Amino acid sequence: MNSNPVKQPFTRRELHRRVRGLFTIAGGAAPLLDAAAQEMRRIRGLPFTATSPVSFDGSQELLQADDALGRIYQAINSPALEAAYRATARTGRKFTQSEIPSVTQLFTPKWVVEFLLHNTLGRLWRRMHPQTRLNWKWMVARQDSPLPPRPVADLRLCDPACGTMNFGLVAVDMLREMYREEGYDDQREIDQSILKNNLFGFDLDPFAIELGRKSLEIKIGRELREDHLRVADALFGLNEKDQFDVVVTNPPYLSARNLEPQTVARMKKKFPAAWRDAYACFILKSLELLRPGGCGGILCMHSFMFTSAFEKLRRKLLDESTIETAAHFGPGLFDIGNPGTLQTVAMVLAKSRDDQPGIFFRLVEDADKEQALTEALTRENSRRFEVARTDLCASPRAAWMYWVGPTVRRVFRESKTLGEFAPPRQGLATTDNLRFVRYWWEVESPGESPTRSRWIPYAKGGRFCRWFESARHRVDWEDDGRRIKQAIITRYPYLNGQWSWVAKNSAWYGRPGITYSYLTSACFSARVLEEGTYFDVAGSSLFPDDPLPVLGILNSSSARRLLLAINPTVNFQVGDLRLLPMPDSFPDELRQDVAAAVQLARRRDCADETSCEFHQPFTCGQAEEISSRLAILERRIDETASRIYGFQHESAPAKEPAIDRREAERRQISFAVGAFLGRWGDERGQRVLSPLEPAMEDFVGEIAGGFDWDWRAWLSREFLPWHNRLYRGRPVFWGFSGKGRTVVIDAGSADAELVGEILESVGGALPPGWQRWREDPIHLNLAPLAPWIADPKLRASLRSIQADLQAGRFDFSRTAQWMRESQQITKESNCESALLR
Repeated sequence: MNSNPVKQPFTRRELHRRVRGLFTIAGGAAPLLDAAAQEMRRIRGLPFTATSPVSFDGSQELLQADDALGRIYQAINSPALEAAYRATARTGRKFTQSEIPSVTQLFTPKWVVEFLLHNTLGRLWRRMHPQTRLNWKWMVARQDSPLPPRPVADLRLCDPACGTMNFGLVAVDMLREMYREEGYDDQREIDQSILKNNLFGFDLDPFAIELGRKSLEIKIGRELREDHLRVADALFGLNEKDQFDVVVTNPPYLSARNLEPQTVARMKKKFPAAWRDAYACFILKSLELLRPGGCGGILCMHSFMFTSAFEKLRRKLLDESTIETAAHFGPGLFDIGNPGTLQTVAMVLAKSRDDQPGIFFRLVEDADKEQALTEALTRENSRRFEVARTDLCASPRAAWMYWVGPTVRRVFRESKTLGEFAPPRQGLATTDNLRFVRYWWEVESPGESPTRSRWIPYAKGGRFCRWFESARHRVDWEDDGRRIKQAIITRYPYLNGQWSWVAKNSAWYGRPGITYSYLTSACFSARVLEEGTYFDVAGSSLFPDDPLPVLGILNSSSARRLLLAINPTVNFQVGDLRLLPMPDSFPDELRQDVAAAVQLARRRDCADETSCEFHQPFTCGQAEEISSRLAILERRIDETASRIYGFQHESAPAKEPAIDRREAERRQISFAVGAFLGRWGDERGQRVLSPLEPAMEDFVGEIAGGFDWDWRAWLSREFLPWHNRLYRGRPVFWGFSGKGRTVVIDAGSADAELVGEILESVGGALPPGWQRWREDPIHLNLAPLAPWIADPKLRASLRSIQADLQAGRFDFSRTAQWMRESQQITKESNCESALLR
């Protein structure tokens, strides 16, 4: 039943680039869309006016599609939409009611529109007319009870966030077929009845509503004299007495934290189970708008299926409706924003209760969602799951773990949880990491044994890392955290001095345990928390009596399988980890294998020069040996964990660990450079890195002489940026470039006299306030740039930043923006700073 199939000539981004060019020629959105509408009329042989200078040569295939105006309108709004994603991610921007249409408009792919309509309007027609000859491509095979027959003119279909009516345009084709099956043969009479009786649409955007009208006029080939499209806020403006047989929509995706407080207050009052996101409120509104027995089809974010914030919503849906089918797309349906966060599901529900299982299609790992769903519908495969209502309700927090089998359900039902066994604990939030947190190399020298009177080892989460990693950070806890506690009290006066509400669980600071990265369930990793190490919110920790076997379970594929079932979204929380099922006992072999894995990981960490326990880097052969032995242990730990839970362990063939030989050799060169500059011994002062001085070349050549690549050119030109990345933008070697050469020193010897001498030799001078820069390492990247900024705006901005620093104020986001703006300019100058990130 695919009407008007059109091969799309452009990718989405290609279309948007083309539309931006036409937008400029036309002189705005309205004239461009009017010109497109006139061209669509011309192509179809309808009356048109040709007064626009816009040429649509090469776009005929696009304009043959019924939804062309909607696609062009989306392209026009694309910059606002992209900016909205950046604003919400970076600055927490809040959007007004008038801004919502342009910053939430996501054009629904036509095949997704068809999937939802075939399984709502199409299924409803089939249930009322079991002998129908109409076949719907995307209809899911399901045991449906018949309904009393009703004429098609009685069916009311609504899109409460209709935009440009792309759902309605597809519905017109389906309704025409239904009318013909009832015996209607006058196309004009059919279309008149559809507009009068069947089709309803509401949206906040008056321009989108007008485009919807134009699209319908082009679709039916005549002017609309009456229709049910109107500007309205469906969430709050539609009367509850408005009832429809079918509600289909792709609502706005907008978190409450990005909405104005008054809008959030209304959402809380009217939709207490769904107020945290506009799309979730539309799910309940769609259910509210349905007549008893009606069907709803919604394309929305998938977070409502899993997160704790929407547990009440899930229970309400299961109490008041039947989940008939859902195509779980996960990431990748829309190429907008961050595809990892924009994860979607197309759900069909009925406002009724029956005992038929819901049918789910898991397409989260498929790149081509349309092809994957086609295959899942046409033949039995691993993407299709049938789940009873009771099984959806039985999982922790009633999360819709539709894809897990009976064994996993049994584990959840019968096991203790980690929260009962060893509850995860959030740690210290300093409120100002720029002031209170350093890397160890900023406050300690390699190989020394610090007194720990002020700077305490601090686990801050971070990258994926199993088993062991020495803490790279240090936190200022002098005098039992006096400065941090005072900062908390000052920043949050309403706490009335209760600093422990922010610096949580201080009684556990320094205790040995397990810490983990605060990432997603799919990338969860845990490692040993050594005695004497504090932990923060991102590096949350737990303290079991017997940590080694628990560590083995947490790093197993069985745990990842269970964590993904609890919450597969990116918003993984401490509360989710608490629900992880844990065994009652552990075999000794698990404890022994984990202990061995920790020791191997410690040896590997000692070969990383950013570790405070660094000895010397691995050769490629040493790295391969450690990785191979660790891989064997991890497979054994994985097999043991699977056996404990009763899961079938799929033994994969052993793979040789992938070692980056070139990176290993860079690490050896870095070690040699550090030795030459006195990082691991006596200070050597300033050295010339470019052009590479003979003494350094000879010294490094003792290690690198056998390498089969141009390590000299890399050392001279690329070492400093590589080193800066290795040390997370806080380098231990500082480079100063100018007059055709680069001078490098160990940061520990960077006093005013030495740095002044170097800057004078390369064509610069010490900036004012040098000592401030020197004492506060977060700012060192800016210091060498000060004398060389030619752009007046950037120079003024830098002076303003420096003034704020001297007054005790520092805005990191503002400084980072300054660096981004200055980076291109400094790259083009002949005095580029090697410290730029």
